[in-house]
Amino acid sequence: MDLVLIALLGIGFIVGAAVGSNDETWSPAVGAHILTVTAAVAIGAIINFVGAVSLGGGVSNKVGGELVNYTPMTNEMVFAILISMAIWLLVASATKGLPISTTQCIVGAVMGIAAYAAFLGMTGWGADTINWGIVIEIFAGWIVSPIIGFFIAGVVYLGVRRFQRRAQGFTGRERQEQIAGWGLVIFLLITSLSRGGNDVANAVAPLVVMPMFQAPVVINGLVLPGYIVPLIAGGLGMAMGLIVVGRKVIKTLATEVVTLSPSSALSASVSVSLVMFVGTYFGFPLSGTHVLVAALIAVGFVAKTDVSSKQVKNIIISWIITVPISAVLAIAIFAGMLFII
Repeated sequence: MDLVLIALLGIGFIVGAAVGSNDETWSPAVGAHILTVTAAVAIGAIINFVGAVSLGGGVSNKVGGELVNYTPMTNEMVFAILISMAIWLLVASATKGLPISTTQCIVGAVMGIAAYAAFLGMTGWGADTINWGIVIEIFAGWIVSPIIGFFIAGVVYLGVRRFQRRAQGFTGRERQEQIAGWGLVIFLLITSLSRGGNDVANAVAPLVVMPMFQAPVVINGLVLPGYIVPLIAGGLGMAMGLIVVGRKVIKTLATEVVTLSPSSALSASVSVSLVMFVGTYFGFPLSGTHVLVAALIAVGFVAKTDVSSKQVKNIIISWIITVPISAVLAIAIFAGMLFII
């Protein structure tokens, strides 16, 4: 097998691990004491991989191809984009446990490379290379999806609380919470599947559209599209990153934003699962992190529970700086690679 291909898949795996390390999908189940952190990361790892391979093609194509009007990237560009993402994701996850947006990472890195390549005089790159319609679509998704997630979570939790008032005493209320706990796990399975398909695009999108991954692959007589190969590499990486590092991010959202009960966690998860499933199905690169944080704030608002403004502030700041940091990192790594070569 070509060494460049192996190296690209290896980097895709590493970036997938970085993305997985920042996956906070199962934090509501941990915050509501339905699952332990260990159980959450184990289940999440399996479902993430399945979602990455089965649902990741559409979003990967939009981020890796449509964003730059299918302008072919050099191997150095792809390496720079993926390495810059891995660095920032791992730094944010391992140091502060902040749930940053992996979608913002890759968009910032791709736009930074496109701008810098034009500065170097590389033909076909620059502002005209970037599909600004797709950029607007992606940015709109980052703004609109958490707003929708906030209102859905709030409305669902209002309905749940109204239903809970009918409970007969403490035993009835406890039974409702137990049912809510099982419902929470079901909706988190759906969310995790969608997040796997959406987030793997952030790990391997530049690889999916490369010519070397366009030819079909044959496995024991089964013909599969070539882009399945990087999706598998990214999916395996996501699973590994979630198991090894992701528990810190899960603990942050499970315990440091708002206090959760099974019913409030379920309400937030219903919102995230709906928004992310629709977005992934139609190929929109949404930020599950944005939606989840907004949903958690909504249930805290409805329950009149204190929301950690300090932690929310830190998360929002991390979102704001992610695009420019990813762009600068990608440019620096790309420049360094060109200098060495």
